[in-house]
Amino acid sequence: MSDIVSDSILERDFSARSIEEQHDFLSQTWCNHCMEMDLGMINPKEFETKDRVWIEGECKKCGQSTITEIVEED
Repeated sequence: MSDIVSDSILERDFSARSIEEQHDFLSQTWCNHCMEMDLGMINPKEFETKDRVWIEGECKKCGQSTITEIVEED
C-alpha cells in the first residue's frame, strides 16, 4: 500500500518552462480516447510527486483528458 503523505501531488508552473519546451510537450501527445498521437493538448497543468512529473490537459481533437509524463534528465 502506498503512503499517501509521500505521494503528495504538487502543482508546478508549466508556464515557467521555455516556449520551445511548452510547444513540444503540448504537441507531442498521445490520446487514449482517439488512439492517435500528436493531436495536441490544451489547458495544461503540470504536476509532480516524489517519483514523477506529468502534464494533464485536454486532447485538442476530442476534449478528453490526456496525460504526458515527463522524464527529466540529470
